[in-house]
Formats: sequence, structure tokens, C-alpha cells
Amino acid sequence: MTDTTNNEKYNLKLIDSMQKEAPYDKVWNLAWHPNGEILATCANDKYIQIWSKDTNGKWGLVQSLEGHEKTVRRVAWSPCGRFLAGASFDASTSIWEKSKDELEFTHVSSLEGHTYEVKSVAWDSTGTLLATCSRDKSIWIWQMEDDNDFECLSINSGHGQDIKCVLWHPNEELLASSSYDDTIKFWKDIDGDWECINTLTGHESSIWDLAFNKDGDKLVSCGEDKMVLFWKFDKENEKWINIFKFKNENSRPIYSIDWSSLTNRIVTGSADDSIIFYEQESDTSDKYKIILKKKNAHDSDVNCTKWNPKFKNILASCGDDGFIKIWELQDK
Repeated sequence: MTDTTNNEKYNLKLIDSMQKEAPYDKVWNLAWHPNGEILATCANDKYIQIWSKDTNGKWGLVQSLEGHEKTVRRVAWSPCGRFLAGASFDASTSIWEKSKDELEFTHVSSLEGHTYEVKSVAWDSTGTLLATCSRDKSIWIWQMEDDNDFECLSINSGHGQDIKCVLWHPNEELLASSSYDDTIKFWKDIDGDWECINTLTGHESSIWDLAFNKDGDKLVSCGEDKMVLFWKFDKENEKWINIFKFKNENSRPIYSIDWSSLTNRIVTGSADDSIIFYEQESDTSDKYKIILKKKNAHDSDVNCTKWNPKFKNILASCGDDGFIKIWELQDK
């Protein structure tokens, strides 16, 4: 197990730390607005929380969106930043519309159909398609209409167990999903029917999270098995192949992974309370290295880590300790 807490080249600076008013809850997930200046989070209290900086640069809670009867487990902004989706354990997904110039939100739709908890939600790169997945082992693909209504285009049931994560390719109409059945699947519209076109195996337990690189030709995955697997699309054979992996760098499961489109660096959050940063060994290499490990980043499980989409080396994390933290990865 690598120890890079006191790295000579990099330092992780805590910029801000915030917690909503009592009762304090585990914070499950967070998502940056595309402008990089607003955060949405979700916790055990059934609300979606909206955070932004005040005139002094201090982060604070500005809105609490109430639209669910149970925990909201995942939040996602549309690429334009106008819409926010929340996936809930009440088996529904809420859609909120942000006003143009203010942090005011209107509940415009509620997507229903899953029979059990909705675990994840994701927008495609155009902002017209939305994918949801559930404990009911199904993936629903929705199309947004001009009147903010949603039509279900497809229901897919290829996984053998709960589906934990759905993620759209950054440039193509291609959907990736990961499951408690230890597999990653890719879905594509073939002549009007969404079909599974590839299944990846390599993890030894549930796969918690996925992330594409900026170009979409590489994918990283993490899971209960404490592994980070790197995948690359083999154009010649038209399939995804495993090119690299880290195993047991964490002492407990890895819940979150994100790949920065600005720096090409990867960050993970784990149940061992740590945040780990990775980067490519060289521009032409398929090998990766750990550049910094921040132990005790939170006082309990780190549930989510996300890079800021506009500002280099800025990221946010949240955890079971109820805190949301803003960090900067600095070169010394």
C-alpha cells in the first residue's frame, strides 16, 4: 500500500468546509454546476441542497429543494446547467429547472416507473436524454421534450443484480452502467432499440462508480473490491480492454471516482476516509501512478469526490461525517 500523505511534489489544501443545519446527516453525493460556482448535494434528509459562495468567497447553503419522500441518493446537472435531476430511494427521479439569473428552482417533473430505489441518474452530452437505474435491476432511458415533459424510450434489464451507476459517454450516444453483479455494460441505440453491446468483467465485487476521460476512449471503475480498473477502447477490435489496475491501495471499499477533463487526473473517495489522486505516467503510457493520498480527509466514509468542471485542480468531497469540503490540489 502506497503512502504519499507527505508528498514532496503535491499538497492538498482545504479551501472550505460546510455542513447544513442540524440534524446532521450523511451526505451521499454532490454535483458541480457546469459554471463551477454552484454545488448540489443530497443527504439522508430527503432534500437536495444548493450551495454557492457569498460576496466574501465563503461557501454556504442557499436553497433546500423538497420533492421526495425518502433519501435522495444521486444528483446531476444537465450540460447547460438549466436542469437538475435527483434520484431517490422513493423510486422516483425529480427534475428541477433553475431560473436564468437567480438561484431559484421550480419542480417541473417527476419520473416514475422504477419499482425500487433509484440509485443513479445521468444526462447525456446533449441534455436531451436522461438515464436512471435502480435496485429493480433495470435501466430506463428518457427523452426530454420541449415542454419539459419526459418520454421513456427504453427499459433495459441486462444486469443480474442492483445497478449502482449509469454514465453517458462524453461525446457519443453511448451509456455505461455498473452493478452489484460485478460487471460493466455498454448500451447503444441499434435501429431504435437500446441494446447491450459490450460487457466488461474484471472486478471481484460490486462496482460503485465509473468515469470517462475527456475524449471518451478510456474509462475508470472502482468498487467494493478496493480496486481501481482502467479500461481503453480498442478501435481495431471494437471492444473495451483492461489496461491497468490498482488493488488494495485502500483498506476499505472505494465509493467514488472522477476523471478531470481539465488536467486528466483521477480522484477517488473511499470508506477508509481517504482521498487518492492518480495521473498518467506519461502522455503515451497506459500506466498510471498515485501522486497523493490524503488520509482522514473526512472523519468517516468519503462517499463522493468530484472535480470542478471550470477551475483546474479544484474538487469537492462529501462523507458520512455530514461535511462537504472544497479542496485544491497544489503543485509545491
